[in-house]
Amino acid sequence: MIKNADFGFLVYLVGIVYPRRNSSCFILYMFLNYCNVLKQQQIFTLRAITSTFFTNFVGKSAVWDSDNTVIVNGNTEGGSLKYLVANEPSNKIIKRKVNVIQKPLKNNSVALISYNLLFNLNSASNCTFRHCRDKSIKFADEVELSLINTSSDWSPIVIDTCLKNYFTLPKLVCTGDVLSVDLKKYGKEIFFLSNKLNNIKQTLYFKCTKVIYMGKLVHEGYLCATNKSTVKQVSNIQSFIPRIFSCEREICDDLLSCPEGFFSYFESMKKAVIPFVNKTQSNFQPIFLVEGRKGSGKSLLVQCLANYFGMHLYTINNFDISANIYAQNEVKLKNVFFGAKMVAPSIVEIKDFENFGKNNEGEYDERLISHFIQEVRSLFRNNSFPLVMFCCCNEKCIPGELKRIFLKIFDIKAPNDSEREKILWWILESMNAKTDADINGIANKTHGFLFEDLKALAHRAVTEFYSEHTNEESVPENYFLRALEFMQSTYHENLGAPRVPQVKWDDVGGLSDVKEEIIKTIKLPLKHPDLLKTTGLKRSGLLLYGPPGTGKTLIAKAVATECGLCFLSVKGPELLNMYVGQSEQNVREVFERARDASPCIIFFDELDSLAPNRGASGDSGGVMDRVVSQLLAEMDGLNKSGVIFIIGATNRPDLIDPALLRPGRIDKLLYVGPCTDEDSKSAVLTALTRKFLLEENAVIDKTVKICPDNFSGADFYGICSGAWMSAVRRLISDIENGKTFISINTLIRSAALLSNLSVFLDLI
Repeated sequence: MIKNADFGFLVYLVGIVYPRRNSSCFILYMFLNYCNVLKQQQIFTLRAITSTFFTNFVGKSAVWDSDNTVIVNGNTEGGSLKYLVANEPSNKIIKRKVNVIQKPLKNNSVALISYNLLFNLNSASNCTFRHCRDKSIKFADEVELSLINTSSDWSPIVIDTCLKNYFTLPKLVCTGDVLSVDLKKYGKEIFFLSNKLNNIKQTLYFKCTKVIYMGKLVHEGYLCATNKSTVKQVSNIQSFIPRIFSCEREICDDLLSCPEGFFSYFESMKKAVIPFVNKTQSNFQPIFLVEGRKGSGKSLLVQCLANYFGMHLYTINNFDISANIYAQNEVKLKNVFFGAKMVAPSIVEIKDFENFGKNNEGEYDERLISHFIQEVRSLFRNNSFPLVMFCCCNEKCIPGELKRIFLKIFDIKAPNDSEREKILWWILESMNAKTDADINGIANKTHGFLFEDLKALAHRAVTEFYSEHTNEESVPENYFLRALEFMQSTYHENLGAPRVPQVKWDDVGGLSDVKEEIIKTIKLPLKHPDLLKTTGLKRSGLLLYGPPGTGKTLIAKAVATECGLCFLSVKGPELLNMYVGQSEQNVREVFERARDASPCIIFFDELDSLAPNRGASGDSGGVMDRVVSQLLAEMDGLNKSGVIFIIGATNRPDLIDPALLRPGRIDKLLYVGPCTDEDSKSAVLTALTRKFLLEENAVIDKTVKICPDNFSGADFYGICSGAWMSAVRRLISDIENGKTFISINTLIRSAALLSNLSVFLDLI
């Protein structure tokens, strides 16, 4: 606090220095200016936002576009012109005019700017604001723009139309700035009339090379408009583009460019590319291989990588570089790689690379492979901008000659439970969909689903809900479950999809010893995995053998349901194929799918048809011997990358190859036979008739006493089915004779209520 004597002395000094001014008021004026100066020295942390978020946050009626505007915390709706002062990473100070808008934000020390403005500030991390004395910005006389080369081939009509519409409103430009022009926004009259423009990147990038005012080359910010300035387009150039990527969730709730479930893959790919982006000359060729099943998200990761480094994505399909004639293949490959060089800095992506180099007979041609390796070496030679290549392969069948040229191979596997949950949330946020469903529970039911499968699941649930409910916002859980059931039923046509069956222990009658043995075998590794890690001893397989109809398949499904495991049912004959090597490939795919859906149970029905004794099958090509060998090899490395149990069922265990039945593969053989005692028979019959309402409670006991000892579960099922049908026919006959008056719905519900002892006895 200033004392009275000090204040009086200060007034006396001000009166001497400024005799024409009121001393007291002048001191107050200087104090307010000093506070304003301190306020201007506040350091703001720069956070980038998308243009879509800027439009939704500020409003479509904003006079200034996002590339010239900064949003800070405050309650003032209108904008003011100020100088933005930022420090580059190289400690160079940048000073440019911007429009500052105050909006309510959670953080007072954060300034929101567009990705384009952040790139033009050379990715500065913080800034300060200063008052702009000259609040009127002048219009430039002439502006020269250069189109940045991209993978899209733009026609002059598209470029002229976009530039004309872009500069309809005044835009603030500086020398060296990169301008992003959205084709869908500024070229509507062309975009919606041409189908070709829908399949290409919808952003044009221009670099401002010159800004001329009054015949002089200027570097400060000047306005540019079509009615007051001359816009010239000069020759195309190669340059980096603004990176649109965020590694953490922003305060403005911008969407992430990469799903959180893929962060581990993205980080490993980013570390492999960074040395080649920072250093243009290197003795190594930056070419990498990305392996993964179709729909696993390989292209998404490559796109996110290009967005992170601000590089162009140059996508090449396999048919773009393949031809029936060898000479045409050379020309195609040379032209495509020349185009990749012209759009550098870029990331080149080759899709469906597993089919490259194959001739008309489906075999790899060494001439094509050698020519490809030669062209790749020339591709990375004498480049002024960095160039990186990623080859995306859906199968692990690349020949050794091609694999030698890759620096690193990335294997994109199916996501686990937590990764699927994060991916689902990311997809729902990208669709602007809200839900109160248990996404964690839904993710636990999508074992083996890939990124595209989860995307289709969310899309089907959301679109079906909004087509039925237009006023509600939150998507309930039952729509996701319906979409999941539809997708699982669709995938079941392709070799059986891993899914949890809906079979309870109540559906299985008797067989208490078999149940107890199976539960001990499977539940122990699941409940106490640490106990078996040190020893490495795990029981991986069981074989259920016995006469047909005793419930072997039903037991396997009940075990999967009660233990919460996925169930992959495979019948032996459907794995066999007429082509050489395809049967072994089918066996590998079954185990690969089970690893993706881990923990999982693989149930081999009719195992004797898939794994007969080697040397006794009699086929000339030895197909069954190779299938058995492949099956044994897969079972040896069963639990290295997941928790997988194998349950086999057969009527003839003597026909199975002995190597499959040794400990470590099929550890235990369990006999599942017909029910011999009355308690087991009563349990089976009770399980089959648990949804029946019988006329007498003693129907089951009386029926069991007269059943033969060799009755199986299938025989009891036949008795119950016949009794139910006899009750339906009797009820229909009573209705036709006028004895009973009942509706059709009641008939359907009551059909199982009239099964009496006489019907059972007649069927037996």
